[in-house]
Amino acid sequence: MNLELVKKEVSSLVTPGTPGLAVAVYSGGEAVATAAAGTACVEFGVPIDADTRFDIASASKQFTAACVLLLARDGALGLDDDVRRHVPELSLEVPVTLRQCLQHTGGLPEWYTVMALTGHPLAEMTEERLLEVIARFRGTTFEPGTDFTYSNTGYVLASVVVRRVSGRSLAEFARERLFGPLGMDDSIFRDDATLPVERMAYGYANVDGPTRRADTQESAVGDGGMVTSVRDLAPWFGFLTDGRVLGADLRDALLERAVLADGTTLPYAFGVYHYEVAGRPAFGHAGGMHGYLSDLLVLPDEGVGVAVLSNQRAINPLALTERLAKLLLGEPLADPGREPGTLPPPAHEHWHDPVTGLTLTLKHGDDGVEVSGVGTFVPGADGRWHGQGEEDREWLECSGDTLVLGSMLAARPPTTFRPAAAPTGEAAPEGEWWSGELEARASVRDGVLRVGRTLELPVEPAPAGLWQAGPFTLREADGALLISGGGLRGFRFA
Repeated sequence: MNLELVKKEVSSLVTPGTPGLAVAVYSGGEAVATAAAGTACVEFGVPIDADTRFDIASASKQFTAACVLLLARDGALGLDDDVRRHVPELSLEVPVTLRQCLQHTGGLPEWYTVMALTGHPLAEMTEERLLEVIARFRGTTFEPGTDFTYSNTGYVLASVVVRRVSGRSLAEFARERLFGPLGMDDSIFRDDATLPVERMAYGYANVDGPTRRADTQESAVGDGGMVTSVRDLAPWFGFLTDGRVLGADLRDALLERAVLADGTTLPYAFGVYHYEVAGRPAFGHAGGMHGYLSDLLVLPDEGVGVAVLSNQRAINPLALTERLAKLLLGEPLADPGREPGTLPPPAHEHWHDPVTGLTLTLKHGDDGVEVSGVGTFVPGADGRWHGQGEEDREWLECSGDTLVLGSMLAARPPTTFRPAAAPTGEAAPEGEWWSGELEARASVRDGVLRVGRTLELPVEPAPAGLWQAGPFTLREADGALLISGGGLRGFRFA
């Protein structure tokens, strides 16, 4: 392994005085190389090092899942328990199992999107307050077990279940059953965001315009909220490699892929997803929240792991971990499939997916295909159109009357679109609607959608007779307003 190349790569990414990142390479449960660049606190010029702690956002999910799996191994719960058994105040009209909560196959509405609709602030959001909102959800996005849609809601419920079953908060349980035995003394679930954490990097947003503070605001954990350092993660990577300390049975359970009711095996397991790097098996999970990004990657056949933790939003950790893994493996950094190619333009301009309710409009130009609301795609040698810039993990496949929008991220399964009628230009129907599940009012007046306390978005005609409002598509059915997008499918306002 050429570890010096890894250090050189990291040091070239960040200029002094800006937020940055820490990186580690693991083997045998040890951090065999660490590299850091940038500043943990821009205001005071505190540099990042291997012991700087970061919020790792959704990369926390594997630790939450491990806690639930430990309770299952103890016999305290079953993965196929209806979550309502442990959280009886839920209003769900159909059973959703703990397994489905952890593998994103339960169809649970995405709570972040719901909060955007209702206007509930994330600041000081606790597990108790969030549960009050989630407990009102009645319907699921699809029949549980029949599809996959990434939903943080299932992991918040997992945290609640850990508390109800063990009598301890997720933070306490993880400290006693995961972090303590592994010797991860710098790792915590930060379930009180108001408390200072020693050696924790401040979060920053720095993609567009000047660098701004963007720290974690909510105290609800499970879907995220874990704080750790690249040095402290070394024992966890040892466990992910061979099951040391916590048990090979727990490690194997964590890596068990989701299987849908029709027998389809998914890449997502329990808080980790399976994929390939340079044609080799890999698994891991990324995270992103406010001013933090992260990615944890394991190459099981090589017994090697890579972690990227950052307090900024300008560097893609997934692209970086893949690049570093290729450097370690001595593989070419370039992806032959992404080399420039020649492809005919898509056969249609307007597209619609009736399952998710989403629409796309494509404009073909000299620089490639511009996809509305997504970005620019250019033709590749592998027959796909590949996203550019921030969308470099996305791809398009066009075949006659089928358009597939996919991603290299397992959290975003491919979406299949069909040709749709062009926008009519007709204004969206005006009126007011109510959702008892959200306890929120929606209205369309003078071409503006207003939902809840704060959301206001201009409404424009979209393909397939629908309307577009920011990331959401709208349609009217039997007098109801149905809103899709952000993990919601046809969420009903009566």
